[in-house]
Amino acid sequence: MLCMFKDSSNIPYAFIQPVQKVSLRCVSPLQQQSNQGNSISSTKLYAIPNELVREFEKPQRVCDNCYRDYLYYQDLIKVYKIKWNTKSLLMSKILGDKKRKIKFKQPLELFDKQNIEKDILTGRSDAHLLNYSIREFVTQSQQGLQQEEIRKSIIRVLELFVAHNPTIGYCQGMNYIAIICLCIADEEGAFLLMNQLFNEIIPPRFFSNSQGASLIGYQAELNFLQEMIGVNGFQNRESLSQFIELFGPQLLLTLMIQVLNTSSLLVTWIEMFKLKSFIPIDNVILYTLNTATKGQNLMHPKILNNIGKFVHYPNLIEMFKKEKAYFTKFERTIYIEQYYSKTSRSWVKNDPIILNKLKKISNLDIDEITTLQTEFKKYCLEKRTIQVDQQQRKSMKQLAQLTDSSDEDGDDRYRESLIIQQFKLQKYGININTFLTFMEIFLRKESEHYTLDQEKLQLIFNLFDENKSELLDFREFLICLSILLRGSFADKFKMLFTAHTQNVLKFQDFETLLSLLIPYDIQQTKEYTEFQQRIVQPYFTYFDMLRVLKDPLIVQLEVNKEMTASQIKKLNSYKGIID
Repeated sequence: MLCMFKDSSNIPYAFIQPVQKVSLRCVSPLQQQSNQGNSISSTKLYAIPNELVREFEKPQRVCDNCYRDYLYYQDLIKVYKIKWNTKSLLMSKILGDKKRKIKFKQPLELFDKQNIEKDILTGRSDAHLLNYSIREFVTQSQQGLQQEEIRKSIIRVLELFVAHNPTIGYCQGMNYIAIICLCIADEEGAFLLMNQLFNEIIPPRFFSNSQGASLIGYQAELNFLQEMIGVNGFQNRESLSQFIELFGPQLLLTLMIQVLNTSSLLVTWIEMFKLKSFIPIDNVILYTLNTATKGQNLMHPKILNNIGKFVHYPNLIEMFKKEKAYFTKFERTIYIEQYYSKTSRSWVKNDPIILNKLKKISNLDIDEITTLQTEFKKYCLEKRTIQVDQQQRKSMKQLAQLTDSSDEDGDDRYRESLIIQQFKLQKYGININTFLTFMEIFLRKESEHYTLDQEKLQLIFNLFDENKSELLDFREFLICLSILLRGSFADKFKMLFTAHTQNVLKFQDFETLLSLLIPYDIQQTKEYTEFQQRIVQPYFTYFDMLRVLKDPLIVQLEVNKEMTASQIKKLNSYKGIID
């Protein structure tokens, strides 16, 4: 719990009571006068000694705000019985006391496993690398445990999470989230906390290692915060926008773990889980930018450690009580949809930067991409408007379960839903009919051994329609086309499996997916019959599908495809065929 403020005096101050503002006058909270007399009671520091604090056995000097933070989480540790990898009362408060059974042993793809181990086993997630307050809190919760044991528990939670969320995968920043979860829960509880975070709170496509995702949910959130800086009239708008562009990953992808002190972070997270919404994180970031950055050098290398000390948890509690701090939920949705519409038009520009981005997320060359851009633009839909009759309006209200007593609120929600859908329709892309036409031509030209019926193509269209606007922009279309035409067998199979279901498939349906991808002549062989006998089982999960992909028959198909890869035709030969 190291304070940023240092007093030049060597005379220790006695702490009297917490103050409401950060003071440059340092106090010595670790050397307090006892109420029973003049004896001195010392409070222990737990973190590893560093360049500013080397002798932890001696009383340390911290500012008023740091001490108030210290008192908060010491009380929290005591009241909620917080200890590393242990079920705490705080975990029960957030998740409830329902019994849950989790399968801990699930296959994990090698890529994710290697990335997790690289971030944990190399020490990149050790407590001493966290900020001044979080470091002390985490180290105290880990007291008495060996570093190897701590690292293994983090790895197990992350592997369990990724195994259950394969379409999200692992990204840097998740390791810090797992650490905080393990401070207040055991491994099963930490997994459940992360599962709720990523499936109910964090925006879609915020973390994703899937091909072409480009963290577009994160980019939309970053753009929204920059817009709010201007809308709310923050001083130094340009500097703050540059700051959030530069430090966005530390602010957003770690959910403020590397910025806030422990008390402010836990207050924010508790509110986030309570509302099951990302809005508390957005509000705290805006509050931090508006109050804590004044007079600060925003380009200072340690700026994130500094500004967190100016964010006091009582002020955050008061902010969370307000119906609107900086924006409403409806306003946030509108700005996010505006961002998607704006970026959808950028993907068809003949711009070197755009083309290189598209090349990076696909298996296509730039000349192929530019040819596809030309054809794609011919069929893109311009701005559309919504027309809803009274019968549709009544149906929508019934679906929303609106009663007569809430008719006024129902009208407001109805109008908001129409406005949101109107913004979705500003997306620049192709509809399902054009997509089906494109796919029929491309698949017929590129592949002779499998076909996809319209039902399967509809599922694929919905899978790649990221903001559910019933349109695919060029980036979404290109990723889909790249996987279908140039992707490996595994890429195609994962895509079709995910498009079909997020749970399980019956063997008959699973076999149908295989028949769409495996050449017909292979299906007539004895080896294929033996393959079917090896994999037969009543139901298939995503993990069962990963196991099937390792079968010798599938592996050999991939080898054969690589040997004939040079024979694949260029997509630019399709120029004008749709005309």
